[in-house]
Amino acid sequence: MVARPYPFSLLSDDPAASTSRVRHINHCCLFTRSLVLPVTKDPATLQYLTTIYHGTSQEPIRVVIDLGCPSLWLYCSSGRLSSSRRLVPSCSIQCPAARPSNVSCAFSAAKFTTTCGLSTVNSITRSATRGELVEDILSVQSVDGSKPGPVATVDHFLFSCAPGFLLNRLAKGARGMLGLGKSRIALPAQLASKFGLQRKFAACLSSSEGLVLFGHEPGYDSIFGAETSRSLMYTPLVTSPDGSGSSQDYSINVRSIKINGKRLSLGQKGIGKGTQISTTVPYTTLESSIYRTFIEAYKEAATNNYFMNLTVVAPVAPFGLCFSSKEIPSSTWLGPMVPSIDLVLQSEMVRWRVHGRNAMVPVIDEVMCLGFLDGGFNSRASIVIGGFQLEDNLLEFNLGSSMVGFSSLLTRQTSCSDYRAKMNSL
Repeated sequence: MVARPYPFSLLSDDPAASTSRVRHINHCCLFTRSLVLPVTKDPATLQYLTTIYHGTSQEPIRVVIDLGCPSLWLYCSSGRLSSSRRLVPSCSIQCPAARPSNVSCAFSAAKFTTTCGLSTVNSITRSATRGELVEDILSVQSVDGSKPGPVATVDHFLFSCAPGFLLNRLAKGARGMLGLGKSRIALPAQLASKFGLQRKFAACLSSSEGLVLFGHEPGYDSIFGAETSRSLMYTPLVTSPDGSGSSQDYSINVRSIKINGKRLSLGQKGIGKGTQISTTVPYTTLESSIYRTFIEAYKEAATNNYFMNLTVVAPVAPFGLCFSSKEIPSSTWLGPMVPSIDLVLQSEMVRWRVHGRNAMVPVIDEVMCLGFLDGGFNSRASIVIGGFQLEDNLLEFNLGSSMVGFSSLLTRQTSCSDYRAKMNSL
């Protein structure tokens, strides 16, 4: 690891932030237990963003976080030109590691001058184009226990330069997407390789400020607490049952859905295309056949219950089921007291519970809507768990064991923004 002086704290989203905390950073070469990225939510697009620093000038660049993207890609023609950026030739060692889409070396007439091409995707618009593999300097804040540590620098970080049209529909000011997928050039793999970290990371998303933590060991407990760490339930990461999903996606096997403890009858097809976890889909989507059954069952549970008799109101787009919020009592931490939703995993004992806070979306005065959408008949996955349902859940993606851990922080009367605020105050 190379630790370098830095003009401001990387835990701040403001490049003009005070430098008062930076003086306490130890610039010696220390073993890095954890690396951290601050995360904010853009209210206009509902996308999750972070700021990375790259090049000799350590230029701050805002990027959209994409859990299933295989690499970082940037629109490199904007901003300052980095003198340390270098195009990677098609016949270099790095090129095959990136799984490029370019012509094979054996048939290239100029095999050491042709640049390495990558298929680069905007997962929000589903647009794809050829990008060019480059390497440059990238800096990430380290964490020493629960306190900011020295800035860690990767001198030969691999990413893709893409054309400007790929920025379409990204949050204002974003210049690319940061991939946290399973490839050898995704951010988790490159950080693990450079610093000898464990091949895992934790995501804690929030409607305001959250964080992503890489390679945590004892530092994990010191940030989130040992009790929270022990509360994680684990389920295997799987590939799509029909092979339609990307190999970079993080998918789990949801066997059934329960509303207020009652299992939905989904017929023989069931949840046949698997369940994907996504940071670029704002709200959870269900395949149309599942969605219809889900909506009817939820309406029945919310309106025909001795303890609950909510009033259905006209739906507000894009949602399909809305209620008058005047009659919905609220729990301080768990949100509105509405029917619980359980995604049952490998056994009845392992379930992902969606509480009111992650189920109901306030839309207009005195109206709340169920934050689940119709994903259509041709969706790649039966269920895509979206960002709203991920918020204030601690998620651990362990690439070494192919497991994902999850735990609702709301049940512990805390939130992801609380942990972020705690780190910012140190």
